Amino acid sequence: MKRYLLRSLKYFLTLCVLFVALIWIKIAYEQLPLTMWQMLQLYFSAWNGWAMAVMIVAMSATYPYFGFVRRSVVADIVADREQIEAALATSGLVLVGAKEGVLYFRATGLQRLTLLLEDEVVVEQQGDEVVVSGHRRTVVRAVIRLEGYLVNKRRGNE
Repeated sequence: MKRYLLRSLKYFLTLCVLFVALIWIKIAYEQLPLTMWQMLQLYFSAWNGWAMAVMIVAMSATYPYFGFVRRSVVADIVADREQIEAALATSGLVLVGAKEGVLYFRATGLQRLTLLLEDEVVVEQQGDEVVVSGHRRTVVRAVIRLEGYLVNKRRGNE
């Protein structure tokens, strides 16, 4: 729950900064004779400003729920480790830690910032499947690549 609230707060602040930046751009390029404070007052004197505020709160409150996923792939974390590492490396992730049955990956550079430092991807063995969990976009891309690598490995072994 603490992690969920922290993620919500991060997305709320990010969306607020984006909103203020868009207003600033509007002031700068339309060369309006208004200050930032006057423009914000103008927005919130009408219903569309309040609608935008409600949407920012709603999006930041719900994004952590649908923005992070768990996907499973039939594989073995020991036997297929090379394919797992290669798939996640081509997704822009590097291995930062490992313990028995669990691998931890993180993004690097700009990708890490675009994910608001919520870039950890965990790969763990559960039965005969490997479960990949983390940010939705990153996990889906990695799993698609991993499935392809595993198919190629199995074709090569036949």
